[in-house]
Amino acid sequence: MEKSFCEVKFVIEEGIKKRVYPGAVILIGTREKILFLRAFGREAPSKDAKTITIETVYDLASLTKVTTVLPAIMFLINRGQLALGDPVYIYLKEFSDRKQITIFHLVTHSSGMPPYSTAWRSLRGKVLLDKLLRTKPIFPAGKRFQYSCINFIILKAVIEAITGTLFDRFLRENIFAPLGLECIGFLPDVKRFHVAPTCKREGEFLRGKPDDELAYYLGGVSGNAGCFSNAMDLYRLINGLEGEKLFPKRIFELFTREIVDIGGVKTHLGWRVPDFSGSSGDFLDTYAYGHTGFTGTSIWVDAKSGVRVIFLSNRTRLSRRSTIPLMQSIRRKLHNVVFSEFR
Repeated sequence: MEKSFCEVKFVIEEGIKKRVYPGAVILIGTREKILFLRAFGREAPSKDAKTITIETVYDLASLTKVTTVLPAIMFLINRGQLALGDPVYIYLKEFSDRKQITIFHLVTHSSGMPPYSTAWRSLRGKVLLDKLLRTKPIFPAGKRFQYSCINFIILKAVIEAITGTLFDRFLRENIFAPLGLECIGFLPDVKRFHVAPTCKREGEFLRGKPDDELAYYLGGVSGNAGCFSNAMDLYRLINGLEGEKLFPKRIFELFTREIVDIGGVKTHLGWRVPDFSGSSGDFLDTYAYGHTGFTGTSIWVDAKSGVRVIFLSNRTRLSRRSTIPLMQSIRRKLHNVVFSEFR
């Protein structure tokens, strides 16, 4: 494996040289132990920028969907407070005109909702949320896969409606604290943690506030994006979810092993299935699950070998759009180097 770690180092450093991201943290481990944990580069391109450490906290972007919303949904299923087949309207009155849409449709991105919304340009806070909750689908429910941030914003609202508790507090009390997680959460304290900056908005580089526009203008706590973490807390979170520390293993396996085909697109429940054109590389099969984040983050786990790869970077500190293809290529090459060794 020592040779593979040298190749991992080469792949990550190439991303810095090509200015895809200024720095990164990579963690490779099994269920039992960490095999490789290393920080690279700096938080920004300038020579006087802070050096990245393994404790650096990153904006997870869309990893928020699988590290906050999905564990909360699993927790509520275990408590008998929610089922995947439930229509959304029984929890949210705003859905009284869309009674065909279920929790399952939202989780699997088959609700027909549009991928995103530009309502953030003029609306803020609760007014913005109300607008998003009343978004009309553009496709019939269950007929087509359409990855949508709006789905998980709606799911957050469902969780709050069921629990009567603010989303971030519910997560702290029921998911994060029981697993001993210290860094993961929304709107991190930048005086306490070293938080890597992301894009420039309203005249300053964001640090501790979401790179994602909807999450930012919703106030920083959202279901689609906005969660922050370091690599170790993500490792502990995945291990805790797999290890029956919060609910039976069968519930977690339902979301990471079940495969549904929606209009020819195969997916797990919330988590994604490996795809040659995606970020997972060429060696994972359907026993693997993973997800990516727009800021330059990703998690991929091979359930057969137990190997998990956590990759955190702040790509959007350098560019929001132009480096996306290069970022995907780096992810593929990284996962090829790691998972070819364990197959």
